[in-house]
Amino acid sequence: MKVLLRSSFRDGPKDKPILFLRNAQALRDSGLGFDLPEDGAIWAYVTDFIDQHHHVPDSSTIRGHFDRVNQVPIVDRLDMLCVEKPRTQGDFLQLLESRVQDRRIRVVTEVLREAARIVDTGVTVKEGHEERILRGPAHAVRYVLDNSHRVITPVNGVRLSGDVTSDGDAFLKEYERVENDPLAGIGQFSGLRQMDVALKGAKRGELWTHAAFTGGLKSTLSMNWHYNQAVYYQHSSVLVSLEMPYQQVRKIIYAIHSSHEKFAQVRKDLGISKSLDYSQIRDGELTPEARKFMFDHVVPDFNDPANNYGHIHIEVADPDKNDFNVNDLRSRCELLYSKDPAIRMITVDHAGLMQSRGKYRSTTERLNEVLRDLKRLAMSFNRGAGIAVVALFQISREGFKSAEKNGGKYNLTHLSYANEAERSSDIVTAGWVDTELRESNLVKIQCLKSRDNAPFQDFYAGVLWPCRRLITTNDVTPQTAQRVGQDIDFGDL
Repeated sequence: MKVLLRSSFRDGPKDKPILFLRNAQALRDSGLGFDLPEDGAIWAYVTDFIDQHHHVPDSSTIRGHFDRVNQVPIVDRLDMLCVEKPRTQGDFLQLLESRVQDRRIRVVTEVLREAARIVDTGVTVKEGHEERILRGPAHAVRYVLDNSHRVITPVNGVRLSGDVTSDGDAFLKEYERVENDPLAGIGQFSGLRQMDVALKGAKRGELWTHAAFTGGLKSTLSMNWHYNQAVYYQHSSVLVSLEMPYQQVRKIIYAIHSSHEKFAQVRKDLGISKSLDYSQIRDGELTPEARKFMFDHVVPDFNDPANNYGHIHIEVADPDKNDFNVNDLRSRCELLYSKDPAIRMITVDHAGLMQSRGKYRSTTERLNEVLRDLKRLAMSFNRGAGIAVVALFQISREGFKSAEKNGGKYNLTHLSYANEAERSSDIVTAGWVDTELRESNLVKIQCLKSRDNAPFQDFYAGVLWPCRRLITTNDVTPQTAQRVGQDIDFGDL
């Protein structure tokens, strides 16, 4: 437990505040306590500090507080904790899961022991101001069922069921937690400002459907999303690519990383423009300068653990299986999550290539079941903890033609051949690219549905075609956005 506690506060400039804040939030959500009173006092100070200041305290701040109140044993304990090496991201979450599992074992043992007492001798319990005797097998079984939530609740403390009419205290505590949590209500950001500000990212338990016609940059958006999650937000994710092989996705993501602003001076010194060219990487035709840039800078940086980048897990369908469905997807992702609990998002590219569990003659029925199963996956992943799921959706040619007549404006009827896309999705967005936009290095992003937030207005994102990177532009009209698309400003990312 001391490593968990040490990982909830900073002890120097190398400890990244956002990673330690996530640690503290996960530890608080788990409900774990500390046996030593000194540890409990330090943890109480850390949580109070986060509630007031919205970031984790530094060890010097904690030490100063307990020095002022003359708590020498707590200061000595803090010094001992600072010797421990902290953990972050998946390493921290795996350790937390193991401690929660130890607690589950203790709870099961205690509950079954108490149930045995109820069967044998009976137990007197208090219910308000009254006392009641539990005795016999029926009461014992009911006691076990009433306490089962202490065992099956996920690590993050999410309740799976309950009586809402008598759950007011827990509701108010949850509100206070959200009110004081700087990351509350924030999901997995895409890196496109207008979309992130309006919708606050893809959230746990929600299904986000992004639709476009062939060539509408669905896959490009998903790869940029996962890249930004890993590099800028330090979150791990799973990209299930049913349309492109692993090697192709890998090449594009390394090409995207070559456009990172940290390499601006290196690119200038080597005479490289804004990024490496994906097609030259694919065909092995990089210039000597570009090759040096990739071998000496891009790949080493992307693979350097010191950067604390999240992991991008690329999964493709089993080549020996012709009916890859959501149950197969769940099994893959649950296995990956057991090894990397920092995973926060799953993207399916694309939903139309997945098979349904049942055998249906029509594409509509098959795709509707896939989308229902993806929503169920978002809500029930990791024993009910949930996860953000993004499903890419292929718009039909009829839908594209209809939008073309309407000035490149999609609506939900263009997804009607799989009407479950509208019903099951919490958010529906769409991407539009025509010849004019392609030549202007732009893609139009639209919001067709948002269950919890007001939809954003249509906006244009810049496209750096050589590496497929999408960039936020501050302009809204295609005429003014074109100027930004022609000379993308990486400082806007």
